[in-house]
Parts: sequence; structure tokens; C-alpha cells
Amino acid sequence: MQIKFGKSLFGFKPGEVINEIQRMDSDGQEKISILQAEIESAGAELKKSEGKALELQKRLNEYIDREHIIADVMLKAQINARKIEDEARERSRIMLERSEEELRKKNQELELLRMKVERFREEFRGILDEYKISLETMKIPSDTPFTPTLVVKEKSQGSLQG
Repeated sequence: MQIKFGKSLFGFKPGEVINEIQRMDSDGQEKISILQAEIESAGAELKKSEGKALELQKRLNEYIDREHIIADVMLKAQINARKIEDEARERSRIMLERSEEELRKKNQELELLRMKVERFREEFRGILDEYKISLETMKIPSDTPFTPTLVVKEKSQGSLQG
């Protein structure tokens, strides 16, 4: 922007120059005031943003702390789950061993009973064979008739009176 001053005998008119300097000074002062207001506004906004940043950092730190707590809980839960699983496996292994031992004992008892039954059968066959042999060797006269006899027990009167 170019300013034109009126000319006088000795150069430019001093009043116009002074007025222009004053106007430029007041414009400069106004611009300074506006810039200072903008600086104050930007400073206030900066403080506000710093406050928000601090608040967000605090929230972030809380979330990080929560994340660490959750990670610890998850890790402990995983460790406990493994421990429970290992204990369950051990208990089932012990139960299986006990069941197998009990089954082995029952099988032994069953085998012992089978041996006793077989021995009883053999003894019984032996007794039957001996009885059969004794019947075959016994001589019953074939010409003597066999007459069945009825045996009756009589009750005495003394036992009835009692």
C-alpha cells in the first residue's frame, strides 16, 4: 500500500505525516492488541488442551493398570486351570490304577472259585464213580423178590400228655 502525502514548500506536509504515523501507530497497537488477545486465547486453549491431555494420560494409565491386572488374572486363571487339570489327571490315574488292581483281585478270586468248582466236580465224580463201582460190585440176588416195607412211628401217649 502506498500513501501519497501532499507537498509543501519544504517537502511533505508535516500534519499529514504525523497523522499517518499516528494512524499507523494506532493500527499497530490495534494489531498488537488483537495478536495479544489471540496469544492469550491460544494460551488458554493450550492450558485447556494440556488439562485434557493430562486427563487422557491418567485414563490411559488407568486402562494400562487395568490391562495389567486383567493379564495377571488371566495368567493366574490359566495356571490354576492347568493345576486343576493336572490334579484331575492324577486323580483319574490313581482311580484307574485302583480299579485295575481291584479288577485283578476279582479275577484272581474268580479263578480261585473256578478251581474250587472244578475240584468239587472232580471229587463229586470220584465219589459217584466209587458209589457206582460199589453198586456194581454188590451182589443182589436176582431171585429174591423185593418187598417194600412201610415204617410207621407210633406216638406214645406220654408224649401227647406232655
